[in-house]
Amino acid sequence: MQHDIQNELKQMIHSYKYKPYLPFWGEVYFILYKFKKNIKEEQKTNLFLYKTKAATPVFYLPDDGKICIELPEFKIIITEEEFIDNLLKGRFWPE
Repeated sequence: MQHDIQNELKQMIHSYKYKPYLPFWGEVYFILYKFKKNIKEEQKTNLFLYKTKAATPVFYLPDDGKICIELPEFKIIITEEEFIDNLLKGRFWPE
C-alpha cells in the first residue's frame, strides 16, 4: 500500500509538470494525508517518499510530521505546506 501511495505522489507531481492548470496543492496534500494514515503509529523510522532528479532522497518524518530532503552535506526539514509550495516552484521533483 505504501508503494502505491509513493507512486501516486510521483505521478501527481509529473502530471502537474505537463498540465499546470490541474488542481495540485490539495491533491498532493491529500496523498500525504493518505500516506500518514497508512503508517503504523508505532513506526518511528523515516519513511522514504522518492528520489529527486538529483538522486536526493525525500523522506517523511512521522515523529514531526515533516518532510526531510537529505542532501549530502545537510538535511532540509520542512512542513508539508512548505514542501508542496516548493514542488509548485519546481523544486524537489522526483526523477
